[in-house]
Amino acid sequence: MYDLSLTLHNLTRWLVLGVALVLIFRSVQGLRRGGYVLLDRRLGMAYTGLLDLQLLLGLILFAVSPFIRGLTANVSAAMQNSSSRFFLAEHWVAMLVALVLAHVGSSRVKKATDDRQKHRQSLIFYGLSLALVLLGIPWWRPLLP
Repeated sequence: MYDLSLTLHNLTRWLVLGVALVLIFRSVQGLRRGGYVLLDRRLGMAYTGLLDLQLLLGLILFAVSPFIRGLTANVSAAMQNSSSRFFLAEHWVAMLVALVLAHVGSSRVKKATDDRQKHRQSLIFYGLSLALVLLGIPWWRPLLP
């Protein structure tokens, strides 16, 4: 279960990043040209949905990970090691805030009245969310499972 969860969590990361980059690009283009279309809304929903899936996979991973189990056995020692602290405290907090920003952004985009405002809200909230996702990724670990 651990290996499967880790692999799925790792692979889904690339989907999150890919959709986020397309979403941000389209938001920038939309600010210049206007025209918020169904594809823009679907990209926002896909990004938010993929982050939800990542949260679910992360929770499963947290529950079955022997690495996390070892860290929680001695939290004070784990917090003194930067790699351990990253997974025990920093990673999930950054990703949870990124998820909240994505959901707030989705709501703000839906409530916006004109196309440029929709793109602006999309760029702000999804952009901040993506920034946190990028900060929360353990880049020193293997990029593919």
